[in-house]
Amino acid sequence: MNMLRGHAASATAEKQVVTIPYRIIDCPQRLDHKDWERVVAVFVAGPAWQFKGWPGLTSDGSPVNIFTKMKAFHLKFEEVALEKNIMKWDVAVLTVSKNKRHLDSVSALKFWEHLDKFILKNKRHLRF
Repeated sequence: MNMLRGHAASATAEKQVVTIPYRIIDCPQRLDHKDWERVVAVFVAGPAWQFKGWPGLTSDGSPVNIFTKMKAFHLKFEEVALEKNIMKWDVAVLTVSKNKRHLDSVSALKFWEHLDKFILKNKRHLRF
């Protein structure tokens, strides 16, 4: 499944809109080495077993090295306590409310801001 979104970039005083395609997958075990180089983000549930079989795990099975190669996100309801592993790892927490759904767009904007900054810093060659 491909998702497209408009991205505003300013090279001069004028803004230019660029559409950047992202491929969303739910089965990372099918990725080959070249595919892994193109992964820019992952949504983290909390348990370390989520990353079983992923390249880049530490010897104790921790995914901390993975988060240097792709931006990690955790989506949670504000009423739910944060998972212990999420607090230890370099994960951007996106919070939504069960009762204030009109504020979901704020978390969506934070997601794109974090992802854009990460790509510009760490995977600039994938940008356009």
